[in-house]
Amino acid sequence: MRNDSITLVLSAPSGAGKSTIIKRLMQKRSDLDFSISTTTRQIRPGEVDGVNYYFTTPEIFEEKIRNDDFVEWARVHNNYYGTLKKEIDRIQASNRIPILDIDVQGAKIVRSGLGNGIFIFVIPPSLSVLRERLIGRNTDAEDQIKLRLKNAVDEIREYVHYDYVIINDILEDAVDSINAVITCSLLKRNMMNGRVIKLLEEQIDNTFG
Repeated sequence: MRNDSITLVLSAPSGAGKSTIIKRLMQKRSDLDFSISTTTRQIRPGEVDGVNYYFTTPEIFEEKIRNDDFVEWARVHNNYYGTLKKEIDRIQASNRIPILDIDVQGAKIVRSGLGNGIFIFVIPPSLSVLRERLIGRNTDAEDQIKLRLKNAVDEIREYVHYDYVIINDILEDAVDSINAVITCSLLKRNMMNGRVIKLLEEQIDNTFG
């Protein structure tokens, strides 16, 4: 993984709108690319290997763990999920910025391995709004919604481990805020060193006429 390229890490409680924000960001910026996670769970109808996830077996995943191939990984509901180092390398090799969509546990792990990571935590404007969004998705029973809200409170407490906190009240405002963070990060001195050095190395023609 390159140290002269930034990596965008986004986390949020379920229902905060992180996936929608990522899609809008990628529509706005051509220099972003989504980092595809690797998992051992079964492929679902409509999913495509290498697009939604890299699907693999537990045996292969565990071999990759032993080989230190992951930036971060976790076991969730008896399935493995992880971010491969070579996936970030793939994106950086095309001079694009990797976007990692990971939970708070994964973000803590990946922070130590990313030299220029930008860690952003997305929150809803209120827990009542979050509950309305979860109900509106019409994908979970009431007891599951209660569990997601409880987990959301625990996750939000982890905001202290992030660089930026974005409130997703109005979608476009949240997207614009993250877009501004990316632009500012690319203009930091350490990111501009190469451009400045190249400028100073130019030969100046002082002849006139």
